[in-house]
Amino acid sequence: MMIGAMPALAQVAPLPGGTSAEPAATADTVTDPFSGEVQGADDADAATTDGEIVVTGFRGSLDRALNIKRNEAGAVDTILAEDMADFPDLNLAESIQRLPGVTIERDGGQGRTISVRGLGADFTRVRINGLEAQAAAGGNRSRGFDFSIFASELFNSITVRKTQSAEIEEGSLGATVDLQTGRALDFGAGIHGAVAGQASYNDLSEKTLPRLAGLLSWANDDETFGALVSVAYSERRPTSESFNTTRWQSGNPAQAYGAGNNFAGCVTCTTAEQRSEVLSAFYPRIPRYTIGSFSEDRLGLTGSLQWKPTEDTEIILDGLYSRFNQEAESPNIEAISFSRAAGGVRETVLREYEIDREKNTLSYGVFDNVDVRSENGFSRDESRFLQVSLNARHAFTDRFRGFLKLGSSHSKLRTPLSVSYMFDALNVDGFTYDFRGNDRLPQISYGFDVTDGRNFTLTEWRRSTGGADYRLKTAAGRLEYDLTDDLTIKAGAEYRTYGFDTFGFQQAVSALTGADRATDVTNLGKIETIAGGLDIPAGTDLNYIVPDIFAINDVLTRYNDPLIPAFNGTREVQEEDTGAFAQVDFDTLVGGLTVRGNVGLRYAHTQTTSSGFLGADGGVAEPEYVDVDNGYSNWLPSFNLAVEPAEDLVVRLGAAKVISRPSLGDLTPGGTLSIPTRRVTYGNPLLAPFQATNYDASVEWYFAPEALLAAAVFYKKVDSFINTADPEMVPWRSLGLPDSLLAGTPASPDEDFEVIRRVNGEGGTLKGIELQYQQPFTFLPGVLNNTGFIGNVTFIDSDVNYGASGRNRLTGQSNLIYNATLYYEDDRFSARASAAYRDDYLVSFPGGNGNSEEGVNATLNIDASISYEVTDGVRLSVEAINLTDEYSDRYVDATNRVSNYRHFGREFLIGARASF
Repeated sequence: MMIGAMPALAQVAPLPGGTSAEPAATADTVTDPFSGEVQGADDADAATTDGEIVVTGFRGSLDRALNIKRNEAGAVDTILAEDMADFPDLNLAESIQRLPGVTIERDGGQGRTISVRGLGADFTRVRINGLEAQAAAGGNRSRGFDFSIFASELFNSITVRKTQSAEIEEGSLGATVDLQTGRALDFGAGIHGAVAGQASYNDLSEKTLPRLAGLLSWANDDETFGALVSVAYSERRPTSESFNTTRWQSGNPAQAYGAGNNFAGCVTCTTAEQRSEVLSAFYPRIPRYTIGSFSEDRLGLTGSLQWKPTEDTEIILDGLYSRFNQEAESPNIEAISFSRAAGGVRETVLREYEIDREKNTLSYGVFDNVDVRSENGFSRDESRFLQVSLNARHAFTDRFRGFLKLGSSHSKLRTPLSVSYMFDALNVDGFTYDFRGNDRLPQISYGFDVTDGRNFTLTEWRRSTGGADYRLKTAAGRLEYDLTDDLTIKAGAEYRTYGFDTFGFQQAVSALTGADRATDVTNLGKIETIAGGLDIPAGTDLNYIVPDIFAINDVLTRYNDPLIPAFNGTREVQEEDTGAFAQVDFDTLVGGLTVRGNVGLRYAHTQTTSSGFLGADGGVAEPEYVDVDNGYSNWLPSFNLAVEPAEDLVVRLGAAKVISRPSLGDLTPGGTLSIPTRRVTYGNPLLAPFQATNYDASVEWYFAPEALLAAAVFYKKVDSFINTADPEMVPWRSLGLPDSLLAGTPASPDEDFEVIRRVNGEGGTLKGIELQYQQPFTFLPGVLNNTGFIGNVTFIDSDVNYGASGRNRLTGQSNLIYNATLYYEDDRFSARASAAYRDDYLVSFPGGNGNSEEGVNATLNIDASISYEVTDGVRLSVEAINLTDEYSDRYVDATNRVSNYRHFGREFLIGARASF
């Protein structure tokens, strides 16, 4: 029950059952690639002839979306407002995941970023009201768009463009996503509005919180001018419980006990074979059960002024503001010896053990001389997004038109406070872990009373603050001329600037001394309990003392000491993108067949200045702030063709050269420089973009009213993927770094340096098949004719050369994804049940600490909703999200060792909406 459905207010009320005997006549409905605006959708809603009835509501929006897909030249999928209204989604990402080939990455119990056809957030461009935008939350420092800061209620339509045309700005290897907010003339003359409220309950945190939304629009009687405002506000207090290990690592039998990552000894190892087996087996680096509590509030506002003095002229001014705040506290207790060599694992003695030979892991162990740490951290993240945009069009003649768009956006991310404290108990005997009964939820016992503050000492602390800013500005124009009724010539240009900067400050010293180093922490701690849905084995320590953040803040003598710059967290990228295109659109009959499409060429020039701190020794006392310039140009041809060999059949072909610019974090020249060893470790400000050639083909059969059966194949040949190169000897002069860094040192700019950096590595391929089926079951008897189905499945395969690490699939790519929704809708009652499945995928390759890879196992999320219209304009609803309480299961190594096994519980929402 989302306010995003308000455009449906202008629709004709459906008959009982929400069906019509015959499909209504509809106007062409397409989305403008230049502005991202859905064109003709409202005309389609209102189109009727005598004796014909328009299908409205949820089914009506599905039908309009099919009309858009059918009339496009390229591969496009669209969600319209009623769809978003009826899916039980917490935010925008979860609405988008319903589309074919789209899946999401979840964090904090909700969707944050999207992946399209196996390509993740960094390869996907997002535009809001026609302008490229960047939204950031949490620790995001990439080009990936964070959808979690926006509520679905703020948007009128979502369009995902999977093929490229010259008129669409470059920057995507996967897809361009257009988000459009509502406009007043969508609703017609007069005053229209709606208000909605929901109560949201999480069964793990056991808290109930509000979700509120409202919309008000006005247009004059002539429908030449209108204004609209909308607002959405929500709160969440999710709780997480998990078991995690960070990673697993092993020792080395070629080394002595107490060397490298080897234990100090093994009491029960009596033979050389046993010793070798133990030191070769992997053990968890930080085995622990964790709790996380979160507090979120999200506020979104939109405003629009729309002036349409004639059919030939239209000017739209849009504004969008979003605020997303999150506070998080993470109290944990863990054995930290295994993650530290000196003073840690090298002093730990293995007393008893058992080895899982299939996974080569120490599945059970009893240990002496173990360091146990209880820690607690608190952070507050504040995200702000503001965009103002102007879209204008004017028809100078019946054949000649012009379009203009101007705008800017600012995404501001701040972490005003991040603080954590550590209690330590050193050299504890009898620590035990046991994975033999459950490799995701082991039994853990610390060997002493972990609730007694007298057993711990306050030893360390961390405090930091930081932030990031993303600033985008766009000026673009396009001219169109209809050379004939079947042929249109388009040409345009744009200029965009992209500014990114990030900063950080941290405490100078982490170790606590003197009066701050409390040896009895009873009054500085609080007792935490893991008592939720985790099926933790008996014998596990479920209660433990952790630092009380705010109690310690009040007594720590150095809490208000000045923070010092975190040089590795301070960097900047300034980018200027200049582009121009020429394109020919055609829509004609060839041999009695409808043929439409476009062919075009885009030119793009990119100029960057990347900055960061490069710390040096051998003559430079302080890190130096370094600026490096880079530039590159690309010619990008594209072609899209849609042929209708039969009345209800569409065959599509598409091909394009595309680019995606490097991740912002990879462009930093910041890092370290060692003059004595002639060694440099940094990002790489001279990176070239990802480049690929995309091929697409599809067949779409609109075999019945409101129905579709479609199949699409795609193939992407990527010239190079950016990865970290092995150390190599490189001339200093080729690095782009200033010679001033070597001034006063023995080093010369003519020398070779050993360099570790990000490079444009080997390429790879990505290919897949999408299948899509959608149909209302109007042919079924009785009430069953009010049911229907929407579903899609995507199979993806990739092959990437990771250089010395070998070949594997692309990180972030699942081999199988599917979405399915079964719905029922009559004149009063509607119900939905939706499933979203994502197969396992890689997070990194190779993995750390000797693991072959790191990834996330498959997930299946089930959501449902029901609603009932009690009177005209008033509807009650109940929704359920994550009905099965699906766990996020992150793993390391191909043997599937547990890394983080986490859940956030189910959410239930009950609410009402009234419209007028």
